[in-house]
Amino acid sequence: MDTYFRGNSQELAFCESIGAGGNHLAAATAGGQRLGGDAMLRLRETELRPALAEYHALPEEKRIGGLPDPADAAAPKRPLPKAPEGGLVLRGYCCYLKRGTDGAWNKAQRFYYELNPDRWAAETQTDMLWLTRQELRSLAPRSWVLGETMSAPEPVRTRFFGTIGIDYMEGSVNALPVRSSELILTVEEIRGKEAVLQVRGVGHMGIAFEEHDREAPNSRGCEVEVAGKAVYDAEKGMFTRFDVAGVGKAWGNKMEYVRREIGIGDYPWRYGIAWKLTTGDSPMDRIPPYNLLHYGTRKPYFGASDP
Repeated sequence: MDTYFRGNSQELAFCESIGAGGNHLAAATAGGQRLGGDAMLRLRETELRPALAEYHALPEEKRIGGLPDPADAAAPKRPLPKAPEGGLVLRGYCCYLKRGTDGAWNKAQRFYYELNPDRWAAETQTDMLWLTRQELRSLAPRSWVLGETMSAPEPVRTRFFGTIGIDYMEGSVNALPVRSSELILTVEEIRGKEAVLQVRGVGHMGIAFEEHDREAPNSRGCEVEVAGKAVYDAEKGMFTRFDVAGVGKAWGNKMEYVRREIGIGDYPWRYGIAWKLTTGDSPMDRIPPYNLLHYGTRKPYFGASDP
């Protein structure tokens, strides 16, 4: 559930009754009984196991509980936006990287508050990217010949690189201005009504490395190079595959977060990005992009007007 209390009146009341809100977890039964005491929970076995044991010890009627009639609920005061109809929805992933002995980039095993005996892993972060139907069509082949190339328009590149192409392992980070970018899709294979596209691109975001002050508060910059495959189905008028990954490097001093809390000594440090197409069938797929919500950037997500 979204614990920033964006639900209807019944969902809001449920969250408030179990103390769910802000940047932490709350465990509860369906009937609204809080589990695990009043301590802040994290995704660790040491904290979740007692809550699970407490749940299994309850009689079934207390585990299940009852729900009020949804027809009696008042509409949300601030409803969540919905993805553009007929558009493209991608889920992005971000993690820290380190180079292995074989020269390949691997996920770095970093920890929050590394010197703390109670430390916990810096988990891979995730975010969403929404494109409108018109923006989706701007990436589709036009002449359907091998070697045809499509260059993503500037609004697509800005949103692609500036929101989920950045290093967002640091936590709550707003979109970065895109200084320069390129995103090219090339027809690699034609299979009936489907076109297999090679995707390649590069983005330069935030403050340039040569110009930044390492000690300046909230200074941020990064660059990333991406590659992948996409499949466009002309009959459906949609992409059926969009798998892209990239390796980037980041720099700056956002509240000294990287050095103070995660203890990364490399400078600039490396991060990895990956995107995949979602079906929109699960609640997780329907979470809006961070920079579209009220706690994201103040700039319009879709530009001058929403789709």
